[in-house]
Amino acid sequence: MNIVVRTYAGFEEILKQEIEKITNSSITIQKRAVTLEGDMKDIYKINIWSRLAIDVLVEISNFRVFNEKQLYSNVYKINWPKYMGINDTFSVSSIVYSRFFSHSKYVALKTKDAIADCFRDKYSIRPNVERNNPDFNFVIKISEKDASVLWNTSGNALFKRGYRKENVLAPLNEILAAGILKLISWDKKTPLIDPMCGGGTFLCEAAMISSNFAPGLLRKKFGFEKSNFFKEKEFQDVVNLAKAKFNPSNCCNLYGYDIDKEAISISKNNLNNISSELKVDFLEKDFFILDKQIENGILLFNPPYDQRIQKDDIIAFYNDIGSRLKHFWENYEAWIISANLKALKRIGLKPKKKITLFNGPLECRLANFPLYKGSSREKLLKQ
Repeated sequence: MNIVVRTYAGFEEILKQEIEKITNSSITIQKRAVTLEGDMKDIYKINIWSRLAIDVLVEISNFRVFNEKQLYSNVYKINWPKYMGINDTFSVSSIVYSRFFSHSKYVALKTKDAIADCFRDKYSIRPNVERNNPDFNFVIKISEKDASVLWNTSGNALFKRGYRKENVLAPLNEILAAGILKLISWDKKTPLIDPMCGGGTFLCEAAMISSNFAPGLLRKKFGFEKSNFFKEKEFQDVVNLAKAKFNPSNCCNLYGYDIDKEAISISKNNLNNISSELKVDFLEKDFFILDKQIENGILLFNPPYDQRIQKDDIIAFYNDIGSRLKHFWENYEAWIISANLKALKRIGLKPKKKITLFNGPLECRLANFPLYKGSSREKLLKQ
């Protein structure tokens, strides 16, 4: 099978590394995705273990197409009963970058019609289209003249881990949080502090990473489970091995603080929904009066952008963050992600590194600030 694993912009290289480790296969990087050749067991493993994948797709067919008639014809002649049954529900999404097709929703509609008509002509009955929770999700992708039809083996997006039963305002996406932990090269041992933790996503993902908890273990359903290719025993073997690798004793030195009492309660509940054996210290505290309890470590936080969460004076707020970092958190390393690029510059510290990422549609910067006692020049001269 030709497998396509999708992710977010900026995560392609770290996804490649992750999928290589999971499958021991040769991986090719594409835009916001990687591809590999594999089998159903690889699909099970990626869905269970990947922290960076949005979904795992299998290419069903590819062809050249110039108009809607050719699109319909090529989709219709696929052997659809090989993939789904007449009583199964399905949905189709589309990705279109082509001068020959100007409306992506129309492309999806023609694809749905071709699938349904294939069943109607063979069995005199059409399967039902279901938008919210279908048995099968298909994707039609057209890039200029090249079209491919893909089956989404994940079903719902994999960032829906299953541990977030409650949400704070503007929660951080789980894949984004896991990817950032990889990008900052956190070693799973260095103390990690989120001083504005909100719903605790950074620390929940860090707890899973350090304890080797496979994120797919919390899922109730995968898209491949109703497939004719599904092998229950082989899948259960993958699940049981993942459960055996969980080691909660390795989860330590994780600290979350927030000024909002309800956010701390939600963070604790989210962590407990993963496993009651995981250990993270969540406390109701204000970052601007918070003193460090440990000599050194990593500060990682996602402050308000002044969009979904409003601030009276966002520039002054970021300036105060920088001042607090400079005067109270020496010997730490700070990483801040923000979509408010103007406010981020008012931190008042020179970033050692900046990485462009996207939080949903918002373009962000992940900025790294090493925090020295005295100036960075004085620190370098002492080395």
